[in-house]
Amino acid sequence: MNNLDLFVVVIAAMVVIILMAQICGKLITYIGQPRVVGEMVSGVLLGPTLFGSIWPDLSSQLFSDEVKSVLFVLCNLGLSIYMFLIGMEIDYGLFKRSTLRQAGALSVTGTAVPFLLGGFAAWLYYDNFTGEGIEITTFVLYLGTAFAITAFPMLARILQEQNLVNTKIGVLSLLSASVQDVISWILLSFVTAMAISKSYMGGIVTFAGALLFVLVIGFLVRPVLVKICTATEKDANLSQGHLALVLALLLLSALATDYIGLYSVFGGFVLGLAIPRKPVFIEELATKLKDITLVMFLPLFFAFSGLNTNLLVFNNLAIAIPCLVILALSVSGKYGICTLTVKAAGYSWREASAIGGLLNSRGLMELLIANIGLLYGVISQDLFSILVLMAIVTTLGAMPIYNLSMGVASAPTKVKKKLQPVYNRDMGEKQLQ
Repeated sequence: MNNLDLFVVVIAAMVVIILMAQICGKLITYIGQPRVVGEMVSGVLLGPTLFGSIWPDLSSQLFSDEVKSVLFVLCNLGLSIYMFLIGMEIDYGLFKRSTLRQAGALSVTGTAVPFLLGGFAAWLYYDNFTGEGIEITTFVLYLGTAFAITAFPMLARILQEQNLVNTKIGVLSLLSASVQDVISWILLSFVTAMAISKSYMGGIVTFAGALLFVLVIGFLVRPVLVKICTATEKDANLSQGHLALVLALLLLSALATDYIGLYSVFGGFVLGLAIPRKPVFIEELATKLKDITLVMFLPLFFAFSGLNTNLLVFNNLAIAIPCLVILALSVSGKYGICTLTVKAAGYSWREASAIGGLLNSRGLMELLIANIGLLYGVISQDLFSILVLMAIVTTLGAMPIYNLSMGVASAPTKVKKKLQPVYNRDMGEKQLQ
């Protein structure tokens, strides 16, 4: 395929993905789910589960390996920008000592207990679902990590859609989810290192690199952002030159975290946290970056993993019982322990259950882990399908659990009023809440 033909097919694929995401995102809101869940489902429907099954020839042309390679670059770019916006929107006024302590405790229990249960499931089904030549230690680390992960980007999107990013529940959930995912990706680096070279050095290098990256952002990059912010506040406008510099820093941050073994999403998020909290600067950035990211780039990310997912394998009843056991262990390990931890921190049972339900969401991060496991031969195709189902079920359950926990009268709008932040803006809307 020459460059011109590739361009035409990529554009056609993007049009299909964007339209499908909009349709599914709109339809799913009628059953009380956030749009983001519909976008995730749209990707699965575009893959071999439906579209590829009904029109295999058209699917192979529209989503060829060459096209997927281009989509991979675009979707990761969009996700990095989106998480930069999420980090930028978090209100530091809610970062009280008590919240940080609670997030720390929640991160420890919300990672350790699911990891142990995942390790138990790996021991239980080692002979059934492991890849060829993979040792049980590697398999235990992998499945423990798959259980411990939280859908950080998807959780952020759900909270943003429901105007909960800067509420007490939203901040605690995001802080805890970010820490849990950093730990999980470090564990995953150990798994891939062991699967490839039988070495633990991959995880050690990733951990050291993450600490160094945070220090660089805090001491070297933030002063540059402060200067840009000062000029923007003075002129009441973010110049194209300054926007270009921010975007360059964003891309370098994504590149750095990806290079050290963490997913590029964390580079964007950490850079967003370093943005000075000045209203004009934040509003200018959000206005210039928000819409095109949400409407065009981000759906590519939600679709990409779905294109590599085939749920038709569940026609095989031989994996039904292990699937139910793994789902039960994963939900009890994440939702159960997070709920108990938050309750022990002094929250009500309703708030504890709501946070537990949000953190139980695995989303596309689980799909990424599943694809990595399949890529390196750590897991079988059957376990890959089970992990995909885990991602869908836990994500679909996030908002129903939240709404049931908080009560019908405590739907998003009223929760926002009850837990009113110092300042809250839905990704750049020109208002103070």
